[in-house]
Amino acid sequence: MKSKLTDVRKLMDDSVFEGEKFTDKHKQQVLSRITKEARKVNWVPRSLSVVFSLVLIVSVAYLLNSILNENPVQQGNPDGAEQQTPQQEPVESVVPPVLENPEADEETEVVPIEEESEIAADGVFELTPEELAAYENYSADFDTAHLKDLDPISVAKLYVWAGYNQNYEVEYELFTDREEYIMWSKEEHLAIPDEHRAKPEDSIIFFRNIDAGEFYTGDDPFGGVSFRHADGPEGKARMNMIQNVDGIWQVGFIPLQ
Repeated sequence: MKSKLTDVRKLMDDSVFEGEKFTDKHKQQVLSRITKEARKVNWVPRSLSVVFSLVLIVSVAYLLNSILNENPVQQGNPDGAEQQTPQQEPVESVVPPVLENPEADEETEVVPIEEESEIAADGVFELTPEELAAYENYSADFDTAHLKDLDPISVAKLYVWAGYNQNYEVEYELFTDREEYIMWSKEEHLAIPDEHRAKPEDSIIFFRNIDAGEFYTGDDPFGGVSFRHADGPEGKARMNMIQNVDGIWQVGFIPLQ
């Protein structure tokens, strides 16, 4: 074995490795090279560990913040329980009651109340007592004798009032009863869909000034009521009226012009 090692040494001396020995210097170089390679390999997992730790910390912080926002803890109540406001005792009015004074009532001058306007506060006209009585009586039996003492404007108001109250049977019965001017039957009138009818609130606003309109006559048996529904030249309208054989004015089947 020793002779073989000697032969190997001789062969190395005869080659390019002549005089080369593995000294301490060579040993330090080898250790330095191994350390550098280890450092090159180890930085990747360390970096991944740092990134994972940061992601975990951010996720936990976001989760805690969401939980706190969904269930806010009320101030002064660490358990987060809802605080109930104590009920307060009712406070008695500080306004002193008005004492009756019979003597003062006798001396106070009575101020007459002004007559109510024919137009209500919301812009809707009102029926007079005579018109209301005629409307109720006519709605009961549709006898045109109840309309005999009414002027054409009052009959026009009853027609508008019936439509406003969605009493379409009375509305139809206020149309003319002259056979030559009847354009559709009561059954057809009652079958008209709501979407094809004027809305009650729109209709009553449109006709709000009809009681202040003017009646005019045309060729027998026609007439009409002219009124304003808006300002300006386009704000004027007419309701067609037809007088029946008994001299009673009724609404035409095409009311507006």
